[in-house]
Amino acid sequence: MMIFAITGTPGTGKTSVCKALGLEFMDLNKVIEEKGFYSGVDNERGCFIADLDKLNEYVKEEKEGGNLLLVIESHLSHFLNPDVAIVLRANPFLLAHRLKQKGFSTQKINENVEAEVLDVILVEAVEVCEIVYEVDTSGKSIEEVAFMVREVIDAETEDKSRRRKALRDRYKPGSVDWTRHLTGTMRKPRDFTRLTPED
Repeated sequence: MMIFAITGTPGTGKTSVCKALGLEFMDLNKVIEEKGFYSGVDNERGCFIADLDKLNEYVKEEKEGGNLLLVIESHLSHFLNPDVAIVLRANPFLLAHRLKQKGFSTQKINENVEAEVLDVILVEAVEVCEIVYEVDTSGKSIEEVAFMVREVIDAETEDKSRRRKALRDRYKPGSVDWTRHLTGTMRKPRDFTRLTPED
């Protein structure tokens, strides 16, 4: 069985894309909550502190279940020994807008958008995963991104070495760059909730 991790900063479209894939997937955030795989609650951020050891054991058991492929989804999924990590990215303005719509606090929006600008999840994925794809979701519909992700999954699971190489080149880590959004952050913290499309 192959494990595919769909990861990325909150708001990049992971859950929506997974629902549009036409494949069963494991929402790790639900698993963490429902199975009690957490060591506490981060009251400041309003989220559980995941117990990655328990979560990893659970995913490992699912892998041994015998299905041909397992898609796991969460901003933590790249830490669970996937065969392939697909990191979804989003323009900081778009991300801030999405997180605002989800009701995130200004602090939480700024933290997440800053993490996106600084490639935090991409860097983590590259450090711990052997195969990493980076997919920019900006300006694309959920269906378009799901098609791209499904194309990657199909190429990696089937004997399509030429197609696989082309996709690995197209979605090579480092192909997305949001550093222009860092202007001025060394002088003072930036409020990403005030970004405009021109920023």
